[in-house]
Amino acid sequence: MTRLSAPLALACLLVTSVGCRSRITGNEGNFQFSYVADDRVTDFNKPIAIGASLDIEVTDVGQLRPVTLSAAESDDTAVLEVTGFAGSSVTVHGVADGEPLLTVTGTTASGEDLSDSVNLLVRAPEVLRLAHTCSTTGTAAYITSQRVYVPFEMERANGQPVIGYGLYPATPSDAAGLTLDAAASNQQFMAFDTGAVAATLTLDSDIDDTSLSVQLVDQGAIDGVEQPIAFVVEDIDVGDVNAFYVRPTTGGTTICQADIEKTLQSDTPTVCDVRERNEAEDGGAEVHEFGWFEIEGLAAGTCTYTVTFPGGAAGAGTSAQFSYQIEP
Repeated sequence: MTRLSAPLALACLLVTSVGCRSRITGNEGNFQFSYVADDRVTDFNKPIAIGASLDIEVTDVGQLRPVTLSAAESDDTAVLEVTGFAGSSVTVHGVADGEPLLTVTGTTASGEDLSDSVNLLVRAPEVLRLAHTCSTTGTAAYITSQRVYVPFEMERANGQPVIGYGLYPATPSDAAGLTLDAAASNQQFMAFDTGAVAATLTLDSDIDDTSLSVQLVDQGAIDGVEQPIAFVVEDIDVGDVNAFYVRPTTGGTTICQADIEKTLQSDTPTVCDVRERNEAEDGGAEVHEFGWFEIEGLAAGTCTYTVTFPGGAAGAGTSAQFSYQIEP
């Protein structure tokens, strides 16, 4: 039997959900401090970026139950500010280069009033890495008037990750083409709204020479369908249901995150059923792709199916036929 594959560590990539956490026991041994992380999870003391914020969770070291915080302070507010705390979470904000000490006081679930502290780092990012979710070439297309997500990483010159949210050091060459939504962005993705007019622009780093090429197109510019990506281990057997996703293209360029209508047709209905699937289901890194579908093996043979983007080819529709073998 086949299984849905997990090509990337889903739990650590979905930083907006539970995700993976970097953890450390405090200097006094009373509390554990942690935060959601997608880089070097085992290293707690990655530097917070100057201009960025970080939410730190505090639990007791025994049962790892939340601590109700009553106080939180930085020993050097010129380097690190405490911008708020509630429940078991404290939010800090990097201000300047330094090595501040964060001290918190709180009540454990068993009723003990305790304090603890943790050493932090604040540094300016020196390297910005930008990427497209659907391309490794530095060039990709997006549909006009949609929400899109651009992966990014901040680092020091030595390659050490620099963390935090709220600092998004990249500027589009055409402000009307990409509009940042800082409230929807996080430590892994910058969220942009694409403009209403087709255009070609760049997204340029504010801290180094990194740049992404961005092409904005409307649906009518779709003229191709990329080979679907299969989440299949070994093969599809009769009775299996496996996930796929598919993306449109324009002029040979992949269109990322196209939230548009598509239709699916099994051309061999006795061999396979081809149907829509909820986007991002079991999708790993492809959480922002919308072209999800699934194939169910009904009988041994060649499953042939057609994918159509009705809005393509100036409204005439763009189609392509694909096949996948169904094993007994």
